[in-house]
Amino acid sequence: MKRGRVIVLCVAAAIVILVVGIYALRPREPSYQGKSLSDWVDLLYSTNHTQAMNSIGAIGPKAIPFLFEKARHEDPAVQRLYRAIWPKLPAFLRQRLPTPKPVDPNFPGKIGNALMAVGQQELPRLIAALEDRDPHVRCVAVLGIQYMGAKADAAVPVLCKLLSDPDDWVRGSALVALGLMGSKAKPAVSAFIATLRFGTNGHLVGIRGTAAWALGEVGPDAQMAVPWLRQSLSDTNAPMRLSAAIALWRISQDTNVVSVVIEQFDRNPQNREILRALGEMGPLAKSAVPTLLKILGPPDPPWPPYVQPLAREALKKIDPEAAANAGVK
Repeated sequence: MKRGRVIVLCVAAAIVILVVGIYALRPREPSYQGKSLSDWVDLLYSTNHTQAMNSIGAIGPKAIPFLFEKARHEDPAVQRLYRAIWPKLPAFLRQRLPTPKPVDPNFPGKIGNALMAVGQQELPRLIAALEDRDPHVRCVAVLGIQYMGAKADAAVPVLCKLLSDPDDWVRGSALVALGLMGSKAKPAVSAFIATLRFGTNGHLVGIRGTAAWALGEVGPDAQMAVPWLRQSLSDTNAPMRLSAAIALWRISQDTNVVSVVIEQFDRNPQNREILRALGEMGPLAKSAVPTLLKILGPPDPPWPPYVQPLAREALKKIDPEAAANAGVK
């Protein structure tokens, strides 16, 4: 028993020394106003988000290699091993050793935000990183570009290639990034249609729905997708039918899909894309007015913060008189 305990203690000590050594040998991170780059990245998903973005932007392009390196070592093996061993250590030792760093589910998004903060100055470096061998680097580079929206349209050719990337996260992120570019993603329409028809790996429904959304964001330039989107209106999956209906409206102003959208709206009145689409449909969506007025009444339970503003905008476009009677300005 004693021997086993000694072995555990020795292994734990070796891991701690290794972790400390790795951190000691790393190049010194750039800093701003007394905080390191890592400190500012950690603040990105907090109430200090704007300050963190501005501070990372002030650090500038020299932050990029450090951010990519952080992505490569998102959760290193040594850290995972320490996390597994730590609970088994004697209490007195746990009190003296640092608590293992938990897995941060927001880590990729934080790095993507940080890259956006500096990437608009260095877009070619982010585009080059889309072809990095490490899928973690490709993913955060896509996220950095994704957050720039249409401003990063120079990345479209490489993002199109990533729609067949072997990594699920990279493919999905590339699809969203292209969709957010709107009509500038026209070169990706053929790839969107392929994804709409066949999905990718096991992610059939969700990824197909995202492809339909992306086609709708391209708009009239995605006319060649109309036959496939019409087929999707008979899909057994309701969200897929909804995505196809909204896309058809945005591409060809197909009035036959209005009833599909309103039917789904009555079932899910807080859907952001439905609210946006209803406003685009204007008076054609008049049968949605009762539900919109209900949304604008006293919320019980409270709606998510984006719901009522979008409902007000939709109501003004659909029925200005009803909006005025409801006190919507």
